[in-house]
Amino acid sequence: MTSKTLNICILENGQTPDDLVGEFGSYPSMIERWIAPFLPDATFTYISPVAGETLPESDAFDGYILSGSKYSAYERAPWMLALIEFLQALKARSIPVFGICFGHQIMADAYGGQTTKAKNGWGVGAQHYEYLENAGPSAAAAYIFHQDQVTTLPPGATCIGGSFHCLNGVISYDFPALSVQYHPEFTAAYIHALATKFRGSLLPETVSQGALDSIESLEVDNRQIADWAASFFREHAKP
Repeated sequence: MTSKTLNICILENGQTPDDLVGEFGSYPSMIERWIAPFLPDATFTYISPVAGETLPESDAFDGYILSGSKYSAYERAPWMLALIEFLQALKARSIPVFGICFGHQIMADAYGGQTTKAKNGWGVGAQHYEYLENAGPSAAAAYIFHQDQVTTLPPGATCIGGSFHCLNGVISYDFPALSVQYHPEFTAAYIHALATKFRGSLLPETVSQGALDSIESLEVDNRQIADWAASFFREHAKP
């Protein structure tokens, strides 16, 4: 485990809706606000593959965090193919990477698994997660917003957590890689805004209402998840 200053790069794979970004910020800024208190000496740099920005050399940073996206990993847009190659380079150099939602899915695809549209439809709101003993954070609930799931685990990967809606919800690898289907950077207010904005259009009425009900009934502690993710980076960062 290292105590050095960590230089973390957050890769932006999706963008906050225009009418919400003023209030909630970009996805990289949400991620930094979430994890920075648990990596107080770290520096954070944002690079946006989805906006066409060039990926860095794989060893340019001590670790990487992949954001979510409205896009599907199986669409294989050119920027996604470049990201898959980049993830393979991170594996080859044992550089730690943490994936969120789309990041979780594109990592699985890059490392030999498969992501598909979920047969059980949208998952939105707050949801209870269970973990293998001593394998995940102590937090029992998390915020979700997705309709794709990892359906086939990559070789060398272990599912260490999931929910009734998403069995392969948290994946650990036999190299420095860890990913979650849920959104630890989201807040109840942001989930409320999304569920309201997309009600009756992207999301069925019942899904939106269920999401709004769930954030009232389930307590989510993103700080415990942040502490767990920060420990992952400290443990695997190179001296």
